[in-house]
Amino acid sequence: MGGFINSQSDNEICEVLNKRFSDDVNANGQTYLDELRQFFRNKEKLFSNSHKLNRIFHRLAISVTGGASVPKTKNSRLRWFHLLKGNLPAAVDQAIRGQLTAILSPASPGNPAGGAEYVTFSTVHQPTTTGDQFELFDANSSTPTVLSDANGKSYCTIILQCNVDKALDDAPGENDPPASDGNVEKGPIPFAKPKPIKKKSPPKKSAKKSVKKVSKKAAKKTAKKKGKGK
Repeated sequence: MGGFINSQSDNEICEVLNKRFSDDVNANGQTYLDELRQFFRNKEKLFSNSHKLNRIFHRLAISVTGGASVPKTKNSRLRWFHLLKGNLPAAVDQAIRGQLTAILSPASPGNPAGGAEYVTFSTVHQPTTTGDQFELFDANSSTPTVLSDANGKSYCTIILQCNVDKALDDAPGENDPPASDGNVEKGPIPFAKPKPIKKKSPPKKSAKKSVKKVSKKAAKKTAKKKGKGK
């Protein structure tokens, strides 16, 4: 095993995807994954062949970051966009589309992945069964594996395997950000951020002091009046 994968850029890519496909609850009371499922089912079939993977990733990422590109380092970003645009093995490209389409599609007896509560993404350095540099777990299958975590939640895991532990080739001519997919895009991918919790401000001490001062003055005036009356 080498020491390059997972690189910092790999971790940034996986982190933003883990958030986008998470079971965290947004401001509308939906999980981020359910929000994405709603967009997929009602507006845009994100992983159809008319979409480029690099463009899909960019849109998913900026929906989380508020517009900031991922990875942060430009050279790494261009390499990643170049790989996704059409330089993965065809079987890996189709496996990515197939697994993520199943996860975003309605759950059914034939598609348990549609009911998964969240999805995790990772990259690993290990031999591939095909001998190609890249492979999607498991053996480029288009059917996601559904697992259960320690809390009994169901989840799917998307693992990109690489049998070479080195940086991707430079791609200086790559578009950053990737060019639009045209009329297949149905607007920005939503990502409703949680509403900040309003902290209750503590009662003002000055108000209490002023009340006490007023009451003391009132007591003195009353005492003087009583003295005059005598």
